[in-house]
Amino acid sequence: MNEERQYAILLNGQRLEAPGPTITVIQLRLLARIPAGHGIIVEGVGDQPDRLVSDTDTIDLSESCPSVFSKPPTAFGSPPDEHA
Repeated sequence: MNEERQYAILLNGQRLEAPGPTITVIQLRLLARIPAGHGIIVEGVGDQPDRLVSDTDTIDLSESCPSVFSKPPTAFGSPPDEHA
């Protein structure tokens, strides 16, 4: 049986099929329609910390299905909205 291996990434709890054993962050943004201003964080495994990745980084999918999440930009230190 010659079965082609499938690669995937778990983004915000949703499994996405990937085209190969690696994916660039910009490819992930395009695939999942993640806005450019949103941060992308790869969850650490075991004792490894979570890490914020940039558009030029590559995510390895060959060993496992990594869990990744996106988050909108934050505005720490911004004055509160007076009209809220």
